[in-house]
Amino acid sequence: MLSLALFFVACDKEDDGGSNTDKLTNGQWKITSSVAKFTFNGIEQTVDAFGQLPACQKDNLAEFQADGTLIADEGATKCSTNDPQQETGTWEFAQGETHIIVVSDDYDFDAEILELTRSKLRVKYVTNLSGIVTTTETVFEKI
Repeated sequence: MLSLALFFVACDKEDDGGSNTDKLTNGQWKITSSVAKFTFNGIEQTVDAFGQLPACQKDNLAEFQADGTLIADEGATKCSTNDPQQETGTWEFAQGETHIIVVSDDYDFDAEILELTRSKLRVKYVTNLSGIVTTTETVFEKI
């Protein structure tokens, strides 16, 4: 689920046409990059969050359905054989379709949509863990 949480962003106006719902819902998405930035002890840090994911999370898929259902699929390799192959949640656009809100049993976040085309979703979101504010930009590509 961490890899799914690494994702969303504001719409690129020069895209490949169609509604944002059509772009998002027609196919499965896979994370291709994720970079996190934060300041720790006064020093700005940049971390390749995608590079630190185990292989069993790098192949995970997300499928946004037109009815607002999100299906998170473990992909070809599971991190634990006891993990379900798929879990569900919900998604919705917010703030004039410049944000996407995702909710499930394992995560709940609001991501700014930086770019959304039929083949690419680039999002940015902010988390606060024990007072360390992290801004993460994640790119998904449609498979």
